[in-house]
Amino acid sequence: MKLTHSRYLVDLWCARASACEPGVLEQCCEASLRDDERLHADRFRRPTTRNQHVVGRGMARTLLASSDVAPQDIEFSFNAHGKPDVVGPATAKRPFNIAHTEGMVVFASCEIGQIGVDVERLTRSTNIDIAHRYFAKPEVDFVISHREDEERRLAFLKVWTLKESFIKAIGMGLAIPLADFAFIDIDSPNPRVQILNASLGDASMWRFATTSPADGYIASIAIADHPSAAPLRINVRDFETLINSSMKEA
Repeated sequence: MKLTHSRYLVDLWCARASACEPGVLEQCCEASLRDDERLHADRFRRPTTRNQHVVGRGMARTLLASSDVAPQDIEFSFNAHGKPDVVGPATAKRPFNIAHTEGMVVFASCEIGQIGVDVERLTRSTNIDIAHRYFAKPEVDFVISHREDEERRLAFLKVWTLKESFIKAIGMGLAIPLADFAFIDIDSPNPRVQILNASLGDASMWRFATTSPADGYIASIAIADHPSAAPLRINVRDFETLINSSMKEA
């Protein structure tokens, strides 16, 4: 399938992965994998973890494929921190990123630049001590300004997913101290980042957005591009609908 994007439009595909036995979604995704990927998936002992891995890799192969490129023909590489990239064929090369949490897998893709995505379940347990330990002060202040437990949990998860999306887009993961940058305007659809460590570059190069890919979940996306006033827009799409349509056409 060939993905298309306008300048600041990101496709965010979501799929609900099974927590136990593989369903139709997992079976379809596994069919698109290579043999070595299936063997790697079998190393996961927990069914939910295996399903998330299979769905994530299957989504990437399916969505990056086209009429000229079969899903199994796509070659991936991974940097030292595990961020995937497309090596070939050339027509399948496109920035993308994958994230998963309990019951949900997301795939984000853009036209050019760097991209990172993170997703969390809204019922995930949070701890204010983690915010004090890892967040920058403006972010801690934002979290503790919310008095009700549910509101505070949502505030925490907004910050957490934004920070995860940023370090995943850069491609260094938790090798970057989370307090080296801080988000502001966190409650807006398009938060902004303040760079507190000059080695992370120019904040104006980055665009962010937070959305709900499905009921009960929150996701954040980061992309790097040339400075512009244009906001980042997210097109949320259902991967399972695509799979079901493909099965009916087959």
